[in-house]
Amino acid sequence: MAATKSGKKTGRPRSLHEPDIINAALETGLSDASMPTVAKRLGVTHSALYRYFADRNALLVASIGTAIARTQWPDGSQHWRDTLTGLADSMWHMFSEYPGLAEAMLTVQGTPPEGTELAARIVDGIQRQGFSVHDAMLAVDFISDLTLTNYSKMARLDQPAGEGITTRDRFRADWSRPEILTEVVADDSGWYGRGWLDEKIAVMLDGLERRVTS
Repeated sequence: MAATKSGKKTGRPRSLHEPDIINAALETGLSDASMPTVAKRLGVTHSALYRYFADRNALLVASIGTAIARTQWPDGSQHWRDTLTGLADSMWHMFSEYPGLAEAMLTVQGTPPEGTELAARIVDGIQRQGFSVHDAMLAVDFISDLTLTNYSKMARLDQPAGEGITTRDRFRADWSRPEILTEVVADDSGWYGRGWLDEKIAVMLDGLERRVTS
């Protein structure tokens, strides 16, 4: 051990590895993960993290890739409808498992290789069932975007909106004003859990089936 000017002894710097940093970011929650917060969780200075990741964005991209790698996905061998609904189910589970992940995916710059490899695997399985690569990729992109935005929207509904009400309460009041919408807005199925995600997916898949078989 070496001694500092104050006389305190310092040990060897803690040994870091990229997986340690990524795990700390995921455990912190990606919406709150910054270089200083992750470094604090690891007990190191944030400058030490820059030896492994150029910036926060690079850390988020790597963390998203790890979350994807840890999640069970459809392999593309199932019927294409089951594959695409399975894709939505896996994404929803992943977002629930890793707080802040959905928000990070909406704002991060770049895509981890785990993401592009997953999309390619699913596209390959779907196109083997009579789809063009374009239509298969269109379906994967649509399901991914729809699930991502729907999860983020539903999570936001629980946020407080002042005066003892939630954002959900405020939106429901706004949308109940047109009389024609009152009955449908009163239905809780659109305001809790996955909302109308599964119905939206079913409508999309019905249209895709007609497109492919026409």
